Amino acid sequence: MKTFAAALAAASALAFAGSALAAFPGTYGLQGGPPLAGIQVSGAPGATTIRLGDREATIPGAYGIPTLITTQTPLGLFHDGSRFVLQNVGIDTKGSSFVVVRSADLHVEQTIRLAGSFAFDALSPSGRMLYLIEHRSSDLQHYVVRAYDLAAHRLLPGRIADKTQASWVMQGYPAARTGTANGRWVYTLYSNPGGFPFIHALDTVRGVAHCVGIAWQGSQDPLPQYRLAVRGNRLLVLRPTGGVYRSIDRTTWAVALK
Repeated sequence: MKTFAAALAAASALAFAGSALAAFPGTYGLQGGPPLAGIQVSGAPGATTIRLGDREATIPGAYGIPTLITTQTPLGLFHDGSRFVLQNVGIDTKGSSFVVVRSADLHVEQTIRLAGSFAFDALSPSGRMLYLIEHRSSDLQHYVVRAYDLAAHRLLPGRIADKTQASWVMQGYPAARTGTANGRWVYTLYSNPGGFPFIHALDTVRGVAHCVGIAWQGSQDPLPQYRLAVRGNRLLVLRPTGGVYRSIDRTTWAVALK
């Protein structure tokens, strides 16, 4: 069983191997990793090759599939499957870039360049809003969530935060993720060294978030073996064995044992 610390060490090793860490420890642009709905990405110096079925395209720059660091989960597909997002390979605290690619012909529809350290987080069901993780300091465990309007081609001011908990600080490492079938809600379980693990619940339609702390004792190394599942109005935190560790009401955010 891979521990949380081991997963982080393996991901860090990728960076030194010239693979694909970007805005660690959120998501990183991975080349040659797990495919995203059949989409495969590989790289050569100064270029990225994208393959989907019998289609292939090469684009300038080094891009990879946004991948959840601890579980190697590929992300970035639009809800309707029509497009997908790739993010820059490597760590660059001064600038970040993304491309939106059409699935039908692998044509780059939009290129996004932002000053600072950003990583992919989520997409709204309509495909208009791209949510990003921004690191604002050298301490990469701390970050904020931002929204980028793909139709208006601009980064929106402010951050996506839990307005009911103004003092809540986003920090830690993503350990598991799930979402609702309609693509509106994205739930991410975060390990939080030095504190309690928490669920970050992002409403990608309204652009608001809720943070729900989870009781925990001892090392958080096993967290990447836990999973999240939506069951009606409940969000379940599942143990590695499949049993329910905690159950969260998706309306009131109350936490129960089952």
